[in-house]
Amino acid sequence: MDWTSTPPWSPRIEWMSVESAEMTKHAVNAFLATSVTFINELAGICEQVGADVKEVERGLKSESRIGPSAYLSPGAAFAGGTLARDVTSLTQIGSKHHLPIHLLSGVHAANNAHRNWPRRKLEELLGNLRERCIAIWGLTYKPGTDTLRRSASVELCDWLGQQGAFVQAHDPVVKSLPAELSGKIHPVATARDALVGAEALVVATEWPEYPTMDAATLVSTMKNPTVLDASRFLASTLGADSRIRYMTVGKPVYYAIR
Repeated sequence: MDWTSTPPWSPRIEWMSVESAEMTKHAVNAFLATSVTFINELAGICEQVGADVKEVERGLKSESRIGPSAYLSPGAAFAGGTLARDVTSLTQIGSKHHLPIHLLSGVHAANNAHRNWPRRKLEELLGNLRERCIAIWGLTYKPGTDTLRRSASVELCDWLGQQGAFVQAHDPVVKSLPAELSGKIHPVATARDALVGAEALVVATEWPEYPTMDAATLVSTMKNPTVLDASRFLASTLGADSRIRYMTVGKPVYYAIR
């Protein structure tokens, strides 16, 4: 290979030691994880003071030192995978060398706390969840996979079962549930079936078929037309209808139901 020519896979190469390259890989994902955690923590403050975190996001990205491509999109906590793995790797390296890693340890703690956003909102809305019917759209940890491992949705369903709630869940690719989830999750064939008699819907996985659900069908099918959509995936459809109580990360809600 002619090392003086531009390689076909990238217009740019940064030459460094193997150790620095490995650390750069960890650092990139840890920085992105920190950005996600930062905007989600800011979203929690916005909910309390009446600000809209999406407007704050727009303001942040207008700052030239931050920029429009910054990883600042409020929504659900990041799940397992490269972000979580590399934050853990760096904290473990620090521990091995007796270096306190305060910031990244805080990222883990804050992200884990943010995973409980749907739980907090459901309790605020409904109080005691025993015998309440909750609809869940999506069980996999992300769209485009049938993997339930590390799924925040499955964790939520398990918690709801512990509270005595009745969980109706739909996922377009999950055909069977592990034995440990038997009795805790009641799978249904369609997204609409999950809504029947439900007092709240949690949009957990952003499958492309969910935006096709029209607001009128949701309102007529649910017991209470309430939607928890952390990432505003359905903001332009369900979130735009005044008959639906639409809750999302980083935007205040001034009323609750009992």
